[in-house]
Amino acid sequence: MILHKGIEINVINNTYLEAKGLHFYLDKEIRVAIGDHQSENYVDVIKYIIDYIVDSKPIISENQNIGYYSWLLQFRLDGDNCYDLYEANSDGSGFNKGCDTAISVVRQQSEICWEQNLIPLFPNFNQSVVISDGVYEGKDIEGIRYDSPQDETGWYLITDDYNGDIKSLKMVHFYHVAFARHDIMKYLAIPPGYRFLMGNGNIQIAKDEDE
Repeated sequence: MILHKGIEINVINNTYLEAKGLHFYLDKEIRVAIGDHQSENYVDVIKYIIDYIVDSKPIISENQNIGYYSWLLQFRLDGDNCYDLYEANSDGSGFNKGCDTAISVVRQQSEICWEQNLIPLFPNFNQSVVISDGVYEGKDIEGIRYDSPQDETGWYLITDDYNGDIKSLKMVHFYHVAFARHDIMKYLAIPPGYRFLMGNGNIQIAKDEDE
């Protein structure tokens, strides 16, 4: 048993991690299915949810979404008066029980940043991204991240299809890019002032010399 902010976290039959004590805030408990990752990864997810509920005291309802860094989770009510955590499929086609994709995305983003001695700045599904033609079509991307307002990630994702006319660029929600280009997700927590360049199957990360 782990105690976090007065809430117990228990392993149930090596199948679930369940938070016990959240019913004082929600009138329900919360649990997450244990999948293919190490148990501490699921503990981190539960702690994140506990922090959100204890600190923000939100009103939560069936099928409500919650961002987990750069991925999306959802509360689903089961027959035990308990919310199970579901997550968005990698292609955005729906939700599956568990949080394995969310864990993978956050871990990969963190590792890329640590390799560059950078502190991750995780974009989220409520923010926007600026893209050129060719991004959704899977073409090689040059990504540059700038300081930006809170509702924007700061990312500009440009392909060779860009014609140089800034008016041809589109501002879209981050989740459109997350679902269409899962291949670049692990690079998108690189902080402002840096860029990545795809080419010949490789990706290079560098400080933006224009900063």
